[in-house]
Amino acid sequence: MVYNYPMTKVSAYIEKIDFEDRSFVGTLTFRNEELTLPDGSKIALGIDDGRWILVYQTGAGASFKVFEYDSHEKKIVVDKKPGTGDDIKQFKKLISYFFVSANIEDLVTLLPPQVMEK
Repeated sequence: MVYNYPMTKVSAYIEKIDFEDRSFVGTLTFRNEELTLPDGSKIALGIDDGRWILVYQTGAGASFKVFEYDSHEKKIVVDKKPGTGDDIKQFKKLISYFFVSANIEDLVTLLPPQVMEK
């Protein structure tokens, strides 16, 4: 796909987001299956009142890794097993990579029905 304007990275919008906003509920993901991050990986990020769910796939056909991070408790669960400090570091590294590398034009924000009705 060719664009005639510069691509805007998610990180350009980060300073405008209040991550402590408990009213935000939604998921950021690629708008189609063919889009990936520069390293070929895919990430979807769900946020609900300080609970962050990150679904990560290293490449096409690879299995998914699911991180569930509770920002209030500072605890993480990875693939339904208690996580470690290293898992939190990997989670934060993946979030950072997603925000720095993903283009706004390639993403969609999915909102649950009750949020869309407001």
